[in-house]
Amino acid sequence: MKYQHTKFFISLFCVTALATALTFVLKYIVPQIITLYWPGLILFFVIMNVIIYFMTAKVKSKNDINKTTHFHMLTTILKLVVCLAIIATYSIMFSESAKAFVVSFLVYYLCYTLFETFVKIKINN
Repeated sequence: MKYQHTKFFISLFCVTALATALTFVLKYIVPQIITLYWPGLILFFVIMNVIIYFMTAKVKSKNDINKTTHFHMLTTILKLVVCLAIIATYSIMFSESAKAFVVSFLVYYLCYTLFETFVKIKINN
């Protein structure tokens, strides 16, 4: 199991490095779509992925396919609701910089959701 955790953290580091590189490329090409809070967004998604990974591993260890399926659906819906709440709150509070925040947030959401999906598939196989 420790080997699997190590692989997860190495993969997460690679995804984070790619997301950071993508940010710098986009910041150079179209700086108006990158928020100043991009390091905080990356940190948010890293922490969220670590929490979901360990919770998924714990649920999977019980070998109950129904609980595992329900857990995957629950975490996906909960993550989506939390992310939408963050976007809505930021957009209401800081409407002048909302566009850059929303675009940055959605790019990171897509990157880390794809990563999370691949991790969940590997854990379940």
